[in-house]
Amino acid sequence: MKALIPLITIAGISAAVFALGSLRKDSGDKPLISVADEVPLTVEVAEPQREPIVRLVQAPGDVEAVLEVEVSSEIVAKIEEMPVEEGDVVQKGDLLCRLADEDLRAAVESGEAAVGRLAAALVQAEADLEQAERDCRRQARLSEVNATSDVELQNYLTIRKKARAMIEMRSQELVEARARLQSIREDLNDTKITSPINGVISKLNAKEGEVVVTGTMNNPGTVILTISDLSKMQVRCRVDEVDIPHVKEGQTARLFLQADQRRPVPARVVRVASKGDKQVGRDVVYFETLLEVLSNDKRIKPAMTANVEIEVAEVDDAITIPVEAVVHRMRKDLPEEIVSQFDETQGGKELSERARQAQYIKVAYVMEDEAAKVRLIDVGIADSRRVEIKSGINEGDKVVIGPYRSLDQIKDGRKVKLAEDEKKDEQAGEDEKGDEEST
Repeated sequence: MKALIPLITIAGISAAVFALGSLRKDSGDKPLISVADEVPLTVEVAEPQREPIVRLVQAPGDVEAVLEVEVSSEIVAKIEEMPVEEGDVVQKGDLLCRLADEDLRAAVESGEAAVGRLAAALVQAEADLEQAERDCRRQARLSEVNATSDVELQNYLTIRKKARAMIEMRSQELVEARARLQSIREDLNDTKITSPINGVISKLNAKEGEVVVTGTMNNPGTVILTISDLSKMQVRCRVDEVDIPHVKEGQTARLFLQADQRRPVPARVVRVASKGDKQVGRDVVYFETLLEVLSNDKRIKPAMTANVEIEVAEVDDAITIPVEAVVHRMRKDLPEEIVSQFDETQGGKELSERARQAQYIKVAYVMEDEAAKVRLIDVGIADSRRVEIKSGINEGDKVVIGPYRSLDQIKDGRKVKLAEDEKKDEQAGEDEKGDEEST
């Protein structure tokens, strides 16, 4: 009995609403009360456009010179002369820095003296060998007539062998001395540091009077200055792992400098890294991509940051709609007809029932006879504003593009009206209210 009470109550309320709805006013023949119809959603629509579309991959990057040289010293010495300053234009062979060379000049003189001494010692050793040869020949003749003993002959042969060994030793010492002298002379030449390339002094690290040191395995040497060839620039950018499969060598690109975002600079992809990397403290994998700058724009400076756009795909004549028109709906919220069409495009892929229920389908809504109709769509490439439609939308359709609240609530068959029509209705209501007040 208690279970029937709620049902009886609901039936009574429904009957009362129906009875009140049947009551009429005396003049207008309108019901005193009526159940409200479904309120149409206010939407904005746009028609598909036929136009070229380009898919872009965006990435941050740093500008650098294609050819950049860090100039260091190959010897430990004090800088005595520094005739250049940061920003100076230099040519290959120009003097950049002169180091102290007094000790090296003294070492060259000492080395030359050592070479001369060893050359003279070699001449002396050759003379000793000649004398030993004569003595051995004389002893051999005496031995033939039994005028000398075998022991004495062997002694002379030993002396000749020592003389030959002395010549070999003096020769090797002379080679060593000459090599040492050559090394000292090269060190002396290294006190005069000249520009290896044509370029600009982009960074100056040392000053006149400072002592520069050479690098070791654990300690880097002193970088005196950096020379950059500004005639050829490049950008080293970091492309996300999601986009890197689309990036290829030779693709057209453009970069936007932080200093001037309005005017893009043309570029071209020249190399894509085969191995990814991670920034410290982040789990995102990126691939280093090198772009050649196809401009001699004076705005471009080394170490500038830039936003890079790479054109990875292009369709010259595509039907496009705004990206906000593409929505995702769970298959359980779509009509069976749309779900069947979608399953046909999947090529017979078998999914579990749970996976099927959780599957999202890409659709769009069009406005037909003041109602929203869902369409299964096949999309192609997209840029930041529009997306290519391969099927599902035709030219002339009124595609629902917003607002976001309406797109979130919209369903197949839901009544809709345009935002401009709503404004017209509001204006008409205000005009009617004004007329009533005037009468």
